[in-house]
Amino acid sequence: MSSVRVISVDENAVRNALEDLAAKLKSRPEVLSVYLCGSWSRGDYTPYSDIDLLILVTNDSRKPWERVPDYLPGKFPVGLDLFVYTPGELKKSRFARELLKNAVQL
Repeated sequence: MSSVRVISVDENAVRNALEDLAAKLKSRPEVLSVYLCGSWSRGDYTPYSDIDLLILVTNDSRKPWERVPDYLPGKFPVGLDLFVYTPGELKKSRFARELLKNAVQL
């Protein structure tokens, strides 16, 4: 009996969920744009990869991490990391600018 376990990800389910989430996010008046970042945007994801989204919003006085719960979906087929920035914060954040280097606008 083999102890090898095959792990895969349902790419279609992830892409459909991503399209649905992006549409919901973009329908919100404060959301300026949504970007897919990281391994899924580069195409080098693995079954263990999560989805990284950068959400650009109009001015918000809260810290970026304090905004995240407002944009989390009820459920998602893989792990999800959200990074929520205003345009001013984006200009100042080296991390956010690095995320956008290989990003795909949704």
